Amino acid sequence: MKTFLVLFVSAFFLLLYEICPASTVGEEISGLAKSSGVDGVVTGKDGWLFLQEELVHLGSPRFFGPDMAGISKAAKPEFADPLPAIVDFNNQLKRRHIDLIFVPVPPKALIYPDKLPGKYTTEVIAQLQKPYEDLYEQLRKEGVQVLDLIPLYGKYRDTKQVYCKTDSHFSGKGLSLLAGELSRVLKKTGWYPAVQKTEYLQKEKEVEISGDLAQMVKSAAKESLGLDFVTDPQTGKNIVPDADSPVLLLGDSHTLVFSVGGDLHTTGAGLFDKLSVELGFPLDRIGVRGSGATPSRIKLYQRSRKDPALLAAKKVVIWCLSARELTGSGGWRKIPVAKK
Repeated sequence: MKTFLVLFVSAFFLLLYEICPASTVGEEISGLAKSSGVDGVVTGKDGWLFLQEELVHLGSPRFFGPDMAGISKAAKPEFADPLPAIVDFNNQLKRRHIDLIFVPVPPKALIYPDKLPGKYTTEVIAQLQKPYEDLYEQLRKEGVQVLDLIPLYGKYRDTKQVYCKTDSHFSGKGLSLLAGELSRVLKKTGWYPAVQKTEYLQKEKEVEISGDLAQMVKSAAKESLGLDFVTDPQTGKNIVPDADSPVLLLGDSHTLVFSVGGDLHTTGAGLFDKLSVELGFPLDRIGVRGSGATPSRIKLYQRSRKDPALLAAKKVVIWCLSARELTGSGGWRKIPVAKK
């Protein structure tokens, strides 16, 4: 009976693939984005909104290699392939005895395809994971440590809402899952026990937000999120980034959302704050609004030029950014981490 079930399931997915091969699914998703996007947003089911640009990215057949110039939206073809820039960045850090953890945040539609307009299942959309798997496998062969969030978020998608409905970022639950995975990795390092620890205070609160996607379509829709707000017991205020921290959080607005306020909703409850409380010490942070691919590394270079001792304090750089930047218009330049 067990053998029969295995054969049946295998035959089912083979038939599924033949009916709706990966390239066709990708083309469908890209077509959906181009035909349904209003003001850059695709309206899904049950109040879910999706960034049009992210759906176009999701339909890409691959994310590295010589043909990326025909796939990426990068203005200059020589910067279309992300692989050389990521490997170069990792190698530069290694020469300074700094570890890199590369954390691409997967498209929301890859985790919640059932919320897209139409009839998309997690099984069908799972075919679109292969370009990510291929890139991550190649990066690991090149010595880059990659934290793949697709299995983690896929595991908890039904029990914890890991993305915001009306915003392009992960939710409080999603960033907490990421912080937990990162803290488990970092607590195994040889340098971690020697770092002085502080027991920060945290309290979960419900907040109501109007997400960036809702604002793009001028919708009044709001959503309620549970967030863990973190405070420093010595000051009673939010944790402040520490330039002397052994851990640098680098990337796009995923490093800033729920942490810096303003158009990013609130303060003291983002990935920076949650990971700081998990580790027991404040992180350093370089976050940019917009692309976290090249601009974030330029900001690191600028800071290290002003403060030559900056990198000497670092043990780990966590590079967290939206996976859609793999095919983004900003491109992937090789940037020095410090002045030679």
